[in-house]
Amino acid sequence: MKICMLTTTHTPRDIRIFHKEAKTLSKYFDITIIAPDEKEWREVKNNVRMVTFRRARKTLHFLNLFRLFRNGMRENACVYHCHEPDSLLVAIIIKIIKKNCKIIYDVHEHWPSEIAYGWFKIKTKILRRPFEFLVDLIERTMVKFADGVIVVSESVGERFRSKGYTLIENAPLLSFSANPESLKDSDLVLMGGDLQSFHGLEEILSAMLEVKKSYPGIKLKIVGNIKIDIKNIIIEKNLTDNVIFTGFLPLEDMYREISKAKAGIIILKNEYYNSYIGLPNKLFDYMLCGIPVIASDFPEIRRVVRKARCGILVNPTDIKEIAEAILYLLNNPEIARKMGLNGRMFIEREMNWEKIEEKLLRVYKEILSIKNN
Repeated sequence: MKICMLTTTHTPRDIRIFHKEAKTLSKYFDITIIAPDEKEWREVKNNVRMVTFRRARKTLHFLNLFRLFRNGMRENACVYHCHEPDSLLVAIIIKIIKKNCKIIYDVHEHWPSEIAYGWFKIKTKILRRPFEFLVDLIERTMVKFADGVIVVSESVGERFRSKGYTLIENAPLLSFSANPESLKDSDLVLMGGDLQSFHGLEEILSAMLEVKKSYPGIKLKIVGNIKIDIKNIIIEKNLTDNVIFTGFLPLEDMYREISKAKAGIIILKNEYYNSYIGLPNKLFDYMLCGIPVIASDFPEIRRVVRKARCGILVNPTDIKEIAEAILYLLNNPEIARKMGLNGRMFIEREMNWEKIEEKLLRVYKEILSIKNN
């Protein structure tokens, strides 16, 4: 049986799509990922076939939909597995034409707020609300055509309760684990794909300035890409010697760099709903690497941190509180180490992809009516 994954915003080697879901499904199905990239290319890796189309600029996004549709029609798949509302729309059109295929909708985000804030940059809440209402209405209408719904967290799935969904968290892969006892070269690590203002960069740097009074050599390692200019802030705060930039790194290198830190930091700000209810991959990545976390006291993050006893929750807008959390971990290395080990044990015990993948396979067995042997 052939499975085709459709995405308009994720890369073909996205961690959830390729490294987790596609690799798992490739053990039992013929699987293809169709995704945007800077240019067209085809590749087979780990028994997963990847097909890309040239990404159009945002104002010509309809071309991305057309290119996704054209490539998707060529696949003649039994299941089209979609990762955004617009790729769901493409799958619905394919299903109407082909008539005999199934659709799985994989909900990574609270899309009404993500589209309004992240895509269309509507910063004012009063202006965002009607737009979010419209996106929500359209998404809920389209989801009726899906044969299965997957969500990354209970908060994201809340809107689809009447439809029914399967919770498949962004649990990390144990196979990518680095050594939790590795030598430390930084006090804090901040990891992200495209770090922006709502990731609390200015608040973290301001907190570091306070901590620097006690620890002049404090180091923050930023792993990943940054979409805003923080160099002037670093210079103004005299933190030039205290911040390390690695840029984007391959997975193995990323985990190695995370493991070298004493603590991982997640200061998401409540600038829009998706950031408030989000359950970031980086939380589980820090836990996998055996380091304690300092994280925003938001619902989904709170649930995991408290259950695992792996870190300190803070008000993301309170610089003093963030600084005190950093100082507490630096002043109490044995407690910090215990928190890191708690997080690592939680991942090994119950929150790793090797355990979670069984839920994904059950979804496919149900919608394809595959019986267990």
